[in-house]
Amino acid sequence: MMPRLTILIFATFFTTTLSAQFNDNAGGRSTGMAGAFVALSDGWSAFHNQAGLASVESVDAGIYYENRFGLNVLSDKGLFAAARIGKGVFAASYHSFGYAEFASSKGGLAYAMGLGEKLDVGIQLNYYAVRLGENYGRAMAVSAEGGFLYRLNSKLTLAAHISNPNRAKLSNYLDERIPAVFRMGGTYRFSKQVLLTGEVYKDTQFDAAVRTGIEYRISEYIAVRGGFASAPRQFTFGFGWKLNQWMFDMAAAYHPVLGFNPHVSFTYSGSTEK
Repeated sequence: MMPRLTILIFATFFTTTLSAQFNDNAGGRSTGMAGAFVALSDGWSAFHNQAGLASVESVDAGIYYENRFGLNVLSDKGLFAAARIGKGVFAASYHSFGYAEFASSKGGLAYAMGLGEKLDVGIQLNYYAVRLGENYGRAMAVSAEGGFLYRLNSKLTLAAHISNPNRAKLSNYLDERIPAVFRMGGTYRFSKQVLLTGEVYKDTQFDAAVRTGIEYRISEYIAVRGGFASAPRQFTFGFGWKLNQWMFDMAAAYHPVLGFNPHVSFTYSGSTEK
């Protein structure tokens, strides 16, 4: 068991970036569609593109948990709360990854608002922390992110988002920095039942990746989802079940070498989806 655990931890830390550990793929809906969430709008936009928070009409809140490759030491969990106050929406989010010997976390405070009927914008201030066991210490950094959503018409929405443009420094040793991440993409709603979404994702440490996803609403209460991401290459699937103002989402991402990432989330929404 220990050799397998060591190999998986090594592979996870060195085949993903710090930006992945400071998660931009929170929520079962996002995970089920391969993280292609930059042009979608709901409370989970606190983790993806803060402009999407402008769709929150009253109070939204959510919590999620992901157990990467079936290992508790690679667990990822987080929560958010968002509320409309006046013309804008304020939100707070937090997520943590890892275990006692290695842990990273990110907390954010966001604000979003609509500029007319077509354009939404949002910004967020972030506090990052990384902790290493065996007395190696703790590193902290502060940065920002933000983006926009533009509804070209009733079917097509375009969006872009940038996270950590200053490449915040975590440590002077080897000039260790959190990567900047650029995302741009769109969604196309074929009907009330079918939604297609896609984006290009660029981490400053790696080549650009493509993420695509589809959501099909079988009924008012049940949705099924699927997706594909090119780097790292993975297939995703999931479903959602709505009960009044509550939403339960389950999803999984499949990596061809490391296996499955099961993901579960619960959402309370006082809002009507855009």
